[in-house]
Amino acid sequence: MNVTECRTSNAGQNLSIVIITRNTKELLRNLLKSIEADKLLRPFLKEVIIVDNYSTDGSNTMVGSEFPWVFLVKNDYNRGFAAAANVGIARAEGSYIFLLNSDTLLIEGEVAKMVQFMEENRDVGICGPQLVHEDMKQQRSYANIPSLLFEIVPRSLMEILFPARHSTKSLQEDSASHIPSPFAHRPAPAQQCFDVPSLIGAAIILRKKLLTDLGGFDERFFFFLEETDLCIRAREIGARVVFLPHVRVIHLQGRTVRKQWIKGRIQYNISLYKFIRKHHTIFYYRMFQGVRAMKSFVVPLVLTVLFPVLLHRRTRRTYTYYMKLLLWHLRGCPDNAGLLISSRG
Repeated sequence: MNVTECRTSNAGQNLSIVIITRNTKELLRNLLKSIEADKLLRPFLKEVIIVDNYSTDGSNTMVGSEFPWVFLVKNDYNRGFAAAANVGIARAEGSYIFLLNSDTLLIEGEVAKMVQFMEENRDVGICGPQLVHEDMKQQRSYANIPSLLFEIVPRSLMEILFPARHSTKSLQEDSASHIPSPFAHRPAPAQQCFDVPSLIGAAIILRKKLLTDLGGFDERFFFFLEETDLCIRAREIGARVVFLPHVRVIHLQGRTVRKQWIKGRIQYNISLYKFIRKHHTIFYYRMFQGVRAMKSFVVPLVLTVLFPVLLHRRTRRTYTYYMKLLLWHLRGCPDNAGLLISSRG
């Protein structure tokens, strides 16, 4: 894994912020206020573009009246994240695209570090920050590529056995328990930037030229894994994907899909199968699908046997999710069972 000292240099107004939103009025308002308040971002910021996926909560009116400096694109139906991002990217004029979820907040001066890093490190195509909660506790900010191995062996076990290779926790969390290993591909010092398989797409900066070369996001991914697919394609043409542990962006994790949590998880499975089918052979795909379908049967069965655990609210939600997932498999894994079902209304 490549390690980069976090060198920076000055840059002009070449950053286009692209925000994708749907019915997140208050979250969006707070995000735009945080952009407006970031004085250190202003020398780099060219424009802010919002692509609205057919909101019905007054988001568009709020943006127009309170933030007239924002360019608003209104889709006439919910096109999903990847397609909406491509709309915003096509409109953007900056050399860099800062793609943001509406459930994020900027911390003054942090995004400027990302732009400076991209200016100095021309071989980097995509970079992402350390995502944090409102209390500054760290979130997973980069990810391993979905695979059959991770379906068979729980991620938590892989992180215990091979922390240097498979942990996607931040270096600050891991460094005390770092175990040297022939599989190691991450540096120990917390201040170093390093290459990762994929970034969490809540807040990432991408080179506009790279996006043009790749043809943008694959719009077959309605929601979830579009950034993982893009990271794979970027690395295939020689662009680096780098995590910046010293840069922070607040991510109000999951609030954009919290009200439709189960549909959101089904949507993840829809995207996951598309992802595996795209990047692997049909035999690998069928093996992967079989293992995941089996899990959707076994987990509810185990929870039913251990009936008292169902008294816990979180466990009941897990049980309901896996039952829905099992039914989805029995129905032949239709595409319209997740968030797409309400995409036009």
